[in-house]
Amino acid sequence: VDDYNIKSPIAGTVIEKNFKAGDKVDGASSGTLAVIYDLSYLELEMAVDELDIGKVEVGQEVRITADALEGMPFKGYVDKININGTTTSGHTSYPVTVKVEGSPEALYPGMNVSAKIIVEEVGSVLALPVEAVERGNTVLVAKEGCLDENGVIKDLSAAEERQVTLGRNDDEYIEIVDGLEEGEVVLALSPQGSSLMSAMGMG
Repeated sequence: VDDYNIKSPIAGTVIEKNFKAGDKVDGASSGTLAVIYDLSYLELEMAVDELDIGKVEVGQEVRITADALEGMPFKGYVDKININGTTTSGHTSYPVTVKVEGSPEALYPGMNVSAKIIVEEVGSVLALPVEAVERGNTVLVAKEGCLDENGVIKDLSAAEERQVTLGRNDDEYIEIVDGLEEGEVVLALSPQGSSLMSAMGMG
C-alpha cells in the first residue's frame, strides 16, 4: 500500500475533498473521498409538462439564463428525453436533459437557471403584443378621427372593432395571419387606460 493510487475516472476539478493525508479510510463505509466535476461539460435537467413534451426533440436549441448572471444568456441543446415521467396530483412531467454549449466559465454547477426550448421558429410575420387582442380574436383599430395630431386618443367611438385570424404566439407577441396590415394602429385597453400599438413585422 506504500505505492497505492486511487485515480479519478475523469479529468476535472476537485470541488469537494473529504479526507486529508493521515486520515483512516476503512472502505466503503468511509464515504466519498472527493467529488470531481468536469467543468468542460455542463448539463441541466428540466421538467417538461405532459402537454408540451410531444413538441420536444433531441437537438433542439435551448436558451438559458442564470439568476446570478443577469444579461448573460447561454445556449444549449436537448441531449436526452426521458419518457419515465413523474406524476404529482394527477399531473405528469418528463425530465429533459440539456447540454450547455461550450464551457462558460461564469456558469457554475448548482446555479439556478431558467431554460426555454425552441420548438419552432418562423420567418417574418405580422405580430401584435398579446394584450392588444381581445376576447373573440378582435382588435380595436384606430380610424380617422380617433387620434389627435399627437397620437392621443380623442374619440374612442372612431375605433373599428375588427376580427383577426391568429397564428403562433409566445408570452409577448401573437402572430396576425389575416385582418390587419403592417403599420395600422391598434388600441390596447388596459386597467390604466388605452394605449397605442402598431401592427409590426416581427422576425
